[in-house]
Amino acid sequence: MDNFDLKKYLAEGSLLKEDKLKDYWPEWAAGEIEVGNENVIDAGGINADFGKVSNQTMNTFKDYVRAVIALNANSKELRNDIAGAVSSITFSDGGFEDYEFELLNADQFAKIQDIV
Repeated sequence: MDNFDLKKYLAEGSLLKEDKLKDYWPEWAAGEIEVGNENVIDAGGINADFGKVSNQTMNTFKDYVRAVIALNANSKELRNDIAGAVSSITFSDGGFEDYEFELLNADQFAKIQDIV
């Protein structure tokens, strides 16, 4: 995995095909609805029509998907932490020490920062 070039992989766009994105949407959207993200709610919630999702929300979601795949996040708790980290990096510009995570560690947070 050391030779894995994440930026090249992301640039190819292969993990961001719409059919793959839809697999990640329901869980991410449920968390966003829980914290009151009106853009996700207005787009139709967990069953959103991607055409109604705002660009800002879609970009944040795509960053989340990239981070989940890059960290091989196979637990709901870690994916929840990733969602929180992506939002905090995007909207608050905070550091790892500014937030509480269940499983996410500082190295993983730094990797997410590189993605976002």
